Amino acid sequence: MGLKENVDALKQELSTEEQFLESVIKAEGFFKKYKKALIAAAVILVAGVVIYLAADYIKNRDLIQANQALAALEKNPADTKAQKLLEEKNQALYEMYLFSVAAKSGKADALTKLAQREKDPVLRDLAEYQSASLKEDVKGLDAYSQKQEALLKEVAVLDEAFLLFSEGKNDEARKRLGLIPLTSQLQGVAQSFTHYMK
Repeated sequence: MGLKENVDALKQELSTEEQFLESVIKAEGFFKKYKKALIAAAVILVAGVVIYLAADYIKNRDLIQANQALAALEKNPADTKAQKLLEEKNQALYEMYLFSVAAKSGKADALTKLAQREKDPVLRDLAEYQSASLKEDVKGLDAYSQKQEALLKEVAVLDEAFLLFSEGKNDEARKRLGLIPLTSQLQGVAQSFTHYMK
């Protein structure tokens, strides 16, 4: 029995080696058949990874340079080199910088120009509101508050009502305050203002 078991074990071992050798030969045949496609796929994969890493590096570098330019502009607003660098590296941040400078300085004309050329709808909306508010332009505030997509619609109505009240037009101011919805967070302010006008 020992000899028979050894022969069976030897047969099984040869069978396993045979299967392994057969799979190696099949894999080699597969590789030879699709060699060019496999190499092309590997090259494309490596190139994709390299391109992704390079783009990520450039994006991070531009972000760092834009932040440095913004910091330089906060220290020295007359630094034209930093202003140009910020505009090149991060247009959205540059436009936010222009908005903040115009809003801080109270220059309504600068805000009007910014609102006309602004691509970002939120920044354009804020610049339009801020410009009308700084100019104390009742018609401009009214036009702004009539826009469906206006972000500060109810605040513009409050500003407009205050300006009308300042001009002694209390009835018109009350009508404007009536446009603020009951569900608005500014409803309490509108009611207090209405009571104050009595």
